[in-house]
Parts: sequence; structure tokens; C-alpha cells
Amino acid sequence: MYAQFVKHVSLPLYHWWHGSDLMRNIRTFESSQWFPQERLRAMQWERLSRLLEHAYRHVPYYQEKFKEIGAEPKDFRSLEDFAKFPIITKRTLQERVADLIATNVSSGELVKGVTSGSSGLPTVHYRDRACNRVRTAAGKRLNRIAGYDFGLRLFSFWRESPFVFDGIQAKPATGPQEKLSPGLARFKQTMHDRFGVENQVLRIDPTLLSETELARMYNQLKAFKPDIIISYVSALYLLAQYLETNSLKGISPRSVIVSSEALYPHQRVTMERVFGCPVYNRYGLSETGIVGIECPAHEGLHLNQEILHMENVPDGFGTNQLVVTDLINRGMPLLRYETGDTGRLVQERCLCGRGLSRIGHLSGRVIDMLPTRLGGHVNGQLFATFHWIEGVKQYQVVQEKINVFKLRIVPTSSFTESNLAPMIETIRERFGRDTSIGLDYVENIPFTRGGKYKLVVSEVKMQEAS
Repeated sequence: MYAQFVKHVSLPLYHWWHGSDLMRNIRTFESSQWFPQERLRAMQWERLSRLLEHAYRHVPYYQEKFKEIGAEPKDFRSLEDFAKFPIITKRTLQERVADLIATNVSSGELVKGVTSGSSGLPTVHYRDRACNRVRTAAGKRLNRIAGYDFGLRLFSFWRESPFVFDGIQAKPATGPQEKLSPGLARFKQTMHDRFGVENQVLRIDPTLLSETELARMYNQLKAFKPDIIISYVSALYLLAQYLETNSLKGISPRSVIVSSEALYPHQRVTMERVFGCPVYNRYGLSETGIVGIECPAHEGLHLNQEILHMENVPDGFGTNQLVVTDLINRGMPLLRYETGDTGRLVQERCLCGRGLSRIGHLSGRVIDMLPTRLGGHVNGQLFATFHWIEGVKQYQVVQEKINVFKLRIVPTSSFTESNLAPMIETIRERFGRDTSIGLDYVENIPFTRGGKYKLVVSEVKMQEAS
């Protein structure tokens, strides 16, 4: 009853009152997801044509690229032609971010973001506010394919960033909020609490997963009774193992959505057995938002195709790199952006009936779990939120022994060792005050054999941790 009230009454009323187009945009995407592939590709090309013209006229970096290849937007007549346009890498985004911002979009219209750093190479990026609104609706649409809906009780097993962005200005997530008169503040909070809340949410930080924490978490979940869980893969897998080993029952969501790491078959099987519901894999990028998600057919991840164009490009490791173009971000266009992930594109209509193209055989990021002497594990995602450290271009955390760490740092000219204090303190809080932490300053951090960076590496054998 509550979920239906939120979905059909309070939330639509709240967004109507605020002049928000979120609900209308969601309905639009939920209609277009059934379009045939030909119509969806036509929509993509229409948006891409406009974006190429915009980038040619207003984005310094792309003005250089068009000049280098001796082309103009009119020379690209199809998505196949567009495959000849130069690829942009994470390194380029890191080094040329100012030149990628459109000169005709004011700073007040931009929203700043920073990648999670799970690849070991954090980057700053921007999007315009109109793009942000459309992207939010498209992401909600994908989540609803996997069982999410407004009004449901949501367990968010996710590491929150230590900072948030108000436009392009960063501020601590727990810092002072907007200053309002007491009466206005109470009114805004009352209206939001009564009409603007999308879900009742239980949030738990998964970065410390000891037996004590897992036991406390179980009691919280049993009392909360979540309808849906959204989590990192490895954290929820560890929780599922704990529940099964200890024969703990009573956590029965209708759907589980996992993201941010590679999902392996044995993990899916265990989680579905323990929670008694389907597990859906989700794929996203900080730079583009939610990219794709599984439907109940589990035949690949449906793409946000109306707003993203995805390509397969052979890389030097015998696999196909996923290259994405954001079709709606005019503030900082990303044309043929190298994701660092691999997969196979599928354009045939899915068994579910949706026309959206899909990613099959997705190979994404791998984040290690780090054992502690006190028992339990620390999720490596803990270290993905330190990309804001001044003077650090790239970093890697290596657990060489149970109480011995090495931090590999690629410094910039503004680096000082004192900047690492928050990271070092975090390690000692989680692993013990006498933990040895060495610093290794390097020019670059090498790729793995699969052509990826690893932010966190644990070299500790399981028998050593026990």
C-alpha cells in the first residue's frame, strides 16, 4: 500500500510541485525500451549528429581532433562512419579536462564528478544539469527492469563518498548544509519527507566486514525487511556466505542488484540461494552513469541505448574493448571514450521483448577483499574514495602480508607526503596501529595481464589470514 502511494501519488506530486520532469522522462524511457533496434539507432544518430556539430563549434579538444583528421561533422553520415573518429582515453580526460568543456556552457550549468578510482586512475569529469536530469531518469528505468521501484524498502550496501559536489564545488558530505531560516528549513524538510522520499533506505558501509559487524548487520536487516538490495558484488557475497554458514534466515528481498565489480557464476548462485530471489548484474561508469543492467532473461545487460552509443573495439590483448559515447552531455562531450572494460555487443531483440542492445560476457573491474588479523575482511572499495588526495595522480594499495602494506604512488608536482595521512590513518584503523606501511614512488603503475589497472591487491594467502 505504501509503495503504491509513493509511486502514484506522493512522488509525482512532489516532482510536479518542483517543476521536475523526472517522472515524465522515466515514462518516455519505459516506452522507448520496446522500440525495434532500427528506431533506437536512428534516435542515437540524431543525437550524435547534433553533438558532433556542437563539439566541432564549442569544444577546444575536439576542434583539434577534427583538424588533425581533416574532417568536419558533415563528413560523418552514419554510426559506422563515426567509428573512424579518434578514441579518447582516461589519460586524455585526466590531462585535458579543461579543453573538453564546452565554451558555450556556463560554469553554473556544470556538475562536477570524480571517478571512483577503482581502476587506480581517478579522473575529474563534468556534465551539464540537463544531462544530469535525463541520465537520472534513464538510470531509474534500468533499475526498474531489475526489480527496483519507488516506495520499496531499499538496503544500500555501498561505500558513500566522503565528499559531494554542489555544481563544480566540492564539500564534505557531512559538512554544513545550505543555510536557511529555521521556518523555511523545517518546511522544506517536511515537504521532502512527506512527498519526496523515493524509498525507505537502510545504508551500511561495507568496508569493514568482521564477524561482529556481520552479526550486527543481520539483526538490522531482519528488522528492516528490505524489498531490494543494491550492493557491491564481493561485499554481498561475503554477507551471503556468513548467513549460510550460520544458518541465519529471514532476509528475503524480491530482487538483488550488484554492481561495480565483476560478478562470477559461483557468486550469483550463492546469493540467489541465500536470498531466495534473482540477482541482477549492473554496469556503470562515473563518467556516464548507469550503462546497462540485466533483465529477468539474464541474456546480457540492456544498455541505456537512447542516451549512450556503445562500440566493440579490438584491443591489444585479444579481446574487445568497450568504447562509449555519451549522447546527451553537452557540457563535456565524451566521444568514443575508452572504458577499460571488455564485452560483446548483442543487438538482437532479447527474450524479454525489449529492443535495447545488450552487453554480453562483460569483464569489468576486480576489487580484492583484504583479510585482517582480527578476523573478517575489509572491502577494497574502501580505498576507491581517496582519489581526491592532492598531488596524487594515481595510486595502488598492496597488502603484502596480513599487517604489511605498500602504497604505490604516482606523484605530481604538488605532492607532499603529509597528503597521504588520511589513507594511512584509515589503514591503521582497519588493520591495527602497528601495521607497517611502506611508500613506493613510481612513474607509473603497470597494467595487469588483462590490460587493466588494479587499485587494490592482496597478496595474503588464506591460511596466513586464519
